[in-house]
Order: sequence, then C-alpha cells, then structure tokens
Amino acid sequence: MNACFKLLFKETLESVLFSNIVIVNTKNYIIYLILFVFSCGEKFTLQSYNQETIQIESEKDSTILAIIQPYKDSIEHKMNKVLTYTKYDLKKGKPSSTLGNFVTDLCLYYANADICIMNNGGLRTNIDKGEITLEQIYQLMPFENELVLLKLNNDEYIEMLKYIIHRGGEPFSGIKITTNKNGDLIDFDNKRKDSILVLTTDYLANGGDRMSFFNDKEIDQVGIKLRDAIIDYCKRNDTISVKIDDRIKFIN
Repeated sequence: MNACFKLLFKETLESVLFSNIVIVNTKNYIIYLILFVFSCGEKFTLQSYNQETIQIESEKDSTILAIIQPYKDSIEHKMNKVLTYTKYDLKKGKPSSTLGNFVTDLCLYYANADICIMNNGGLRTNIDKGEITLEQIYQLMPFENELVLLKLNNDEYIEMLKYIIHRGGEPFSGIKITTNKNGDLIDFDNKRKDSILVLTTDYLANGGDRMSFFNDKEIDQVGIKLRDAIIDYCKRNDTISVKIDDRIKFIN
C-alpha cells in the first residue's frame, strides 16, 4: 500500500507538516487524502505537531495521482486566492515584530478585551512583502486554535507582563510595557483595574507555552478560530501596513 494511504488511517495523527504543506487536525480522511498527494513523492519528511520527524520513502502511484488530480487542482486554486497585500515584510522577532503586531492587533477587532497575547512559537512562518494568499495564512496558522477570553486579577496580570519580559518579548497588543536591561517591570497600562480581560487562544489559555497565570481560569469562547479571524481580517482590508512600535520599551 502506498505510504500516503497508510498514513490516512493513523487515527492518532493530529497535525502534520511536510515539505511546505500543512495538514491540520481533522477527522475527514478525504481531506488527508487530497492534501497528502502534494508530497506523495519518492521521499519526503513528515513532522508531527509535537515535532517528531519521520522519514518516508515511497514510490509514486500514478493511478492514485490520476484519481486525486482534480481535487488537488481545486485545492490549489482555492489556496492561491489572494486575500490582501502587505506593504512590509511580516516577520517574527523579539522583543516585538511586525508579524506579532499584525496578528495580535487584528484579534482585538473580534473581541472586547484589554490585551491580546499570543506566542511566537504559534506563528509558524513569515510573510514577505506583497500579495498574501490563503495558503500563506494556513502556513502561518496551521492549528485549529480558538480565540478565547479570560479574566486575570492584578497580581496575575503583572505575572503575565513579567512573563513577556522574561521571554524577551512575545506577541501582544492593547497595552504598553516599559522595562530595563535587568528585565524589571518599570511601567505598564491598566495599573488600577481590578481585573484584566485577556484575549488569547485555547491552547495558551490551558497553560500552553508555560503560561501558568491562566491556570484554573474560566474560559469563554469568542466563537472564531484564530486562523479564520486572520483570513476574515485580510479579506476586509485590501492593504496591510504594520510597523514596529513602542508597545514594549526598554530604558537604561
């Protein structure tokens, strides 16, 4: 049996990345089948959601490829659809980045929150200046992460800000932070609020990437996946113009 078909029935498979094609979490094996054909060649590397890597060697099956070709063409047509245009490169980086600013800023259009926080590890690729296609958004955000809201008290809020500083910066929006070369929290917005409403993903809300300040918090669903929010925002805005700003500021 072709290696691609063997993998279709591995029910524990959650999210894989091979070549430059992303397969997202799904129970629909037909979607697996259609997308696997992109890399059904003699050799390719399969990488799971938890970074395990499997080297695959398999001969191409011309019969299978002929059956799948119409579906492959249809998906390529959809994935190549241009959603918007970015005037600048959208790249990951620390302490802040154009890509992180882009994602966290747009998320606040989909929920009434004080702050949005994400993680650099969840943003899987950069986007170069120019047209942005649907495929690029799937490569950027291959996961089925939902946007959620949580409330933090003042102490937990400060813990979150110290986390951002300790990590050398993570994507956030809605507030400004001032720190120094020693990593001290010098100044920040919303000092006097009793509770802070935070927008993030369900993965992070459940303690992902060591965000322990979210532990045991009530989680409210926004009702939209992060990837879908990015796609919707891109469709609604014909030009993206994001620059680095002073949301995280270092002083001597």
